[in-house]
Amino acid sequence: MKKRFKILNWQITVIVTTLLIVLVTLYMSKRYFYNKEIELLTESCQQVDGKIMLQTNYFSMDYSFECQKK
Repeated sequence: MKKRFKILNWQITVIVTTLLIVLVTLYMSKRYFYNKEIELLTESCQQVDGKIMLQTNYFSMDYSFECQKK
């Protein structure tokens, strides 16, 4: 009986660890693409000599972007 619980415990640990790794990887990917998108928007606005109007919320990863002509 103890051996069965050890095996089950080990399987649960592997599943939880794998799930955590996947979730962290997804979160980091989302952060990367969020930052990359803002970087590309600001670079393209600077290329046309525009004024960048950017409001960000890094916690929820929302943003509002506007490029106004000077």
